[in-house]
This record gives sequence, structure tokens and C-alpha cells, in this order.
Amino acid sequence: MVAHQELVERVAAHSEVGDTDQARRAIRAVVPSVARRLDDETRQELHESIPESLWSEPPHAKDPQIERVERAVGTSGIAQQVGREMGCAPEEGLHLARVVLAEIATAEPGLSGDLAAALPDELASWVSDPAGAQGRADVGATGGPSRLDEQTLNAALQRLPGWEGDTRALTRTVQLPADRIPPLLARIDRLGDEAEHRAHHRRTADGIEFTVRTASVGAVTTADIDLAERIDQAVAEVGSGG
Repeated sequence: MVAHQELVERVAAHSEVGDTDQARRAIRAVVPSVARRLDDETRQELHESIPESLWSEPPHAKDPQIERVERAVGTSGIAQQVGREMGCAPEEGLHLARVVLAEIATAEPGLSGDLAAALPDELASWVSDPAGAQGRADVGATGGPSRLDEQTLNAALQRLPGWEGDTRALTRTVQLPADRIPPLLARIDRLGDEAEHRAHHRRTADGIEFTVRTASVGAVTTADIDLAERIDQAVAEVGSGG
């Protein structure tokens, strides 16, 4: 079982949560909203992994008809319920649910398989791959790009084998024939316009080097990971003549 204070501090470490009091409230809002949608066995597993002090209600089963309705609502129901408990918009409630579930899964990896299987896809990825899921998240509850820590960045880089760097910036050097560079840059410019987030580039002796970084926070953010993935796709398509 993860210790009370450890889980609270893990959740509070996220900038969009803010402090330990807010973290406790978030855990107490998220856990029962998720538990209600689990089968009896998985609910009991979750209960045994979370300190009693962080449960806001007993883990016993509710009326089966009510449970069927709540499970059918899925992610939106969890987001709305957490939002009501926390006094925030459902979008923020959903992000808080993701954060709490990711930290529970990180602290109690033995629980992640059963919990992920019982949750909607949008939340399951935050349980089955907590670090990678955080690296793919576009925005936090603050509405701004999420700065990546080293652990999350390393997880994201597993999906980006052509990229290297650290939490300050990522680069990828692409070797292409000279006639393929203009169409590649045109495509990536369009991607930057769509995402309102651009990559820097410079010509090299045999190709071009791309750098992704969010200048406003002076670091790599989730927006940069998304852009790097889009650049990889563009390179593959243009390089093959697409």
C-alpha cells in the first residue's frame, strides 16, 4: 500500500495541482468516482492500495443498476463528478483524474493492469503507461503547456528514436536530397500554423536540423512532443515521395 503522505506529495508535485491540501481533495474526489465504475474485485484491489484516510466513502458495492449507469457514462461522468467535487470545470476534473490515476499506478504498479482494463481508454493509458501518458498530454488544468521532467521526457523519447536532447530542447537531424527539403519545410510550416507552435530549423551539409522547445517556459513541453511526432510523420511521407 502506498503511504498517505507519499501519494499526496506525488500528486501535489504537479504544477496544476498546487499544494498538498488540493492534492488530498483531488485524491478523495477521484478515487470514489473511479471506484464506483469498477467490478468488485478491482475495487477491492484499489481499496487495498490506497490508505483509508484518502477514501471519502466505503469501498462496498452499490446498487447494481446505479453502477451500470455510472459505467456507461464513462470518462465524461468521471470528469463531471470530479469537477463538482473540486469546484472546477469538467476538463480540469478530467485532468485531475489523470494525474491521480497516474500517480497511483506509479506507486502501485501491480494494480495497473486490472485498473486499466476496467477504465475508459482515455484514462486507461494513464494507468498502463503513466510516464508516457503524461508526456502526451497537451495541457494541464492551467491551460498552458506542461513542462516535462526528466523521467517523463525519457518515456516520451522512447517513441521518438530520431530525437535527442534534454529537458531544455530536443533536436533531430534529417538527411534528405536537396529537392525534398522545400516540400518538407512547407509541410512543417503548415503543421506549425495548425498547432500555433513552430519548430526551429537550420540547413546542414546534407539535410536539415529541427529543434523543438517552448520558449515561453524555456523547456521542452508536451506541445513539443506532439510537434516532434508530427515532424517525424512529415519526414516519413516527404522522404518517401509523398
